Amino acid sequence: MKNTQKKLKAKNFRYLTKEIIDNPMLYIHDFFRNQTDLINWQNDIHLFVISGAYPAMSTGGHPENGYNCNQMIKQIEVAYVIFKQCGLTKHQNPLKLFATRNDYFNYSYGPKFTCNDKKNPYDLICKFFSYHSLRKWYKIMDELMEQLTLKRSLDNAQFGDKIIAIREFLICLAHALYYIYENNGITLPLPAYAHIKSTIAQQ
Repeated sequence: MKNTQKKLKAKNFRYLTKEIIDNPMLYIHDFFRNQTDLINWQNDIHLFVISGAYPAMSTGGHPENGYNCNQMIKQIEVAYVIFKQCGLTKHQNPLKLFATRNDYFNYSYGPKFTCNDKKNPYDLICKFFSYHSLRKWYKIMDELMEQLTLKRSLDNAQFGDKIIAIREFLICLAHALYYIYENNGITLPLPAYAHIKSTIAQQ
């Protein structure tokens, strides 16, 4: 059967290089090995979102804001590459946080994001792009950064209650990429008759 999937190219993204598109693990390994850890990164995301959504809470024009926004967009792009290359499908209800009671307790006491009691990065990535498209996520990040830079809200009703979901999805995405880092890749459920053929050299 002919593969009709459109090939992803660097010109379709803001920050990704051809090398990272070919192997997203290059970025994921570098970020979590050399840049930061999951807890600190989660805190950075939280502070960026609340400061961007409500600039009065901003602590000023720290250079970290630009770096953090850049990295969040880059991670959204990396996740989109994984979403497309792995042929992941969208969720009908991405806002449903927990599939089981155990998933709730894992989140409450962890915090861990699980699906049916297992860390499941592809489930989180599917939910992320089911909630908004790549283009819409670009727009959200640009608006947050613009308000933070201007230190004033462009529109008081711009995000509304949805800012809670935006923050949660960005943190979910950070966990998804960290779980991929921990596992040195992403594990997808396949039927017994399927054969795995990788087109990417092992790093």
